[in-house]
Order: sequence, then C-alpha cells, then structure tokens
Amino acid sequence: MADTVTVTAMGKPRRVQSEEVRRTQILAAARTLIAEQGYERTTTAQIAKRAGISEGTIYNYFPSKVAIVSALKEQAMRAVLDGGFARTRPDMQGSMLIRAMLEGAFAAAHENADLMRAFTLTVELREHMHGDPCEPGETYENSVEELRQFFSRQQETGMIPRSVDLAVMSRLILGTVDRAMDEVIVGGHTEQEATYIDLMVRMFSRALYVE
Repeated sequence: MADTVTVTAMGKPRRVQSEEVRRTQILAAARTLIAEQGYERTTTAQIAKRAGISEGTIYNYFPSKVAIVSALKEQAMRAVLDGGFARTRPDMQGSMLIRAMLEGAFAAAHENADLMRAFTLTVELREHMHGDPCEPGETYENSVEELRQFFSRQQETGMIPRSVDLAVMSRLILGTVDRAMDEVIVGGHTEQEATYIDLMVRMFSRALYVE
C-alpha cells in the first residue's frame, strides 16, 4: 500500500505513511535486531530507533514485544507455505508434487533462518508464546486449512482417494516438516536436508495417493 497524501492548512501537500508501511518498518527493524543480538536483549526502544519512530508509536500497532515477534513468526510461516506452493504446477501429483512442495518450503525456510532460530532457541520467548490462543495458534490452524484445501482439489478429481482424511494429513505434514526444519536449520544439520526430504516424499506420497 502506498503512502497517503494530505494537505496542510497552508495548502502544501504532506506525505503521511500508511499503517501498512509503518507496520512493515517496525517488523523489519525488529527482525534485524533479533537476528543481531537475540530476543532478550532487544527492546522496543531499540526497535523504535532502528525504525526511525518514537517508542510510543510502536504501541499503536503492537501491544508488546511478544506481539511483534508473533507477527514475525506469522510472516515466516507464511513464507514457508508460499514457498511450498510456488513450485507446484497443475499437472503435478504424487511424489513429484510432494518433492516440489518440500524443496520450495525448505528454500523459504533457509531465507527465514534467523527468525526460526530465534523462535526455537529463546527460552523467554517460548514461555511468553506457549499456549497463546491468539496469533500463533490461529496462524497454524490457517496453514492447516490452506494445505487441506490445496489437496482437496486433487481429491475432488480422484487423484487422492476420498478415504484419506485431509485435515489429519495436513496436520501430520506440517508437524513433520516443522520438526525436520528444526533439525536441519536450527540444529545446523544441513547435510541431512536431502535425506529428510527424500523420506518425507516417500511417506506423504504413499499416504496421500495410495490406499
């Protein structure tokens, strides 16, 4: 969304940043600082300074530092899901489709590795976000539903048997992929990425496409 333009009392145009632009600035500043020095050492005052705004302005968009990081986590999850969908084609099915999705998702995860490490390794952050009924849980459920809808289109055409419970499968896929990414990206075992992908391709393609 572009900045909006208003007119002052003197009749001169003045450019005012839209809410979306300001929110993006805050999240970008928070992401950079957390990657540089960790969640605990990052303060809202530092985020405001890096974003070029007052600390009070932050609270017009986010009620707390945890809320900022919740939004960053949503961004990362969105990027991983979009990365998986981006490599698919309408003619794909079976192991070819699953492999394309996994490779795209892992590529996007590597691009967001700084945030993934922050989410996993920060004890204080996990304590704040554990059991949060708002953004983290809602984001996960939205991801489950989006993946279910993606596979449901193939189920409607007969590619996936109707006996397959796509809601359950979507949860299994997301949970397994999340664990694999934790080992590969957060744990630093990048040499095992191809093995994880190969095994998940076999598991998911058999579960989805073979009765």
